[in-house]
Amino acid sequence: MKRDRLCFAVHCVILAGIVVLVIWPLHPLVISWGYTVAGSRVLQRLQRTPDLPQETRYAQAAQAGQLFQTALAWDPLNHRAYTQLAAVYMVWNDIPSAAHAEARAAMLSPTQDADP
Repeated sequence: MKRDRLCFAVHCVILAGIVVLVIWPLHPLVISWGYTVAGSRVLQRLQRTPDLPQETRYAQAAQAGQLFQTALAWDPLNHRAYTQLAAVYMVWNDIPSAAHAEARAAMLSPTQDADP
């Protein structure tokens, strides 16, 4: 009985090791996704309360912007983070930066239409 449990435990450890080795190359994408989701929640909260004082709006936008920048540091091809970062720039009334972020998001978007 003890030998069966030991054998089962060894097989579980081996299987866990294989799963980690297979999934490990994807960890930057997962981390970037997590920061994008966290930033999106902060940005949504900010957009739902338009009557906040200007200092509070800027502070929450800065927090969201930091989360999106961290997401982009982990995955520079994260088009959703660029789209959300453009919304942060719009809160700051930084139109050129918002346009640049939107252009970058459009360039990276997987749903781009192919040119005929």
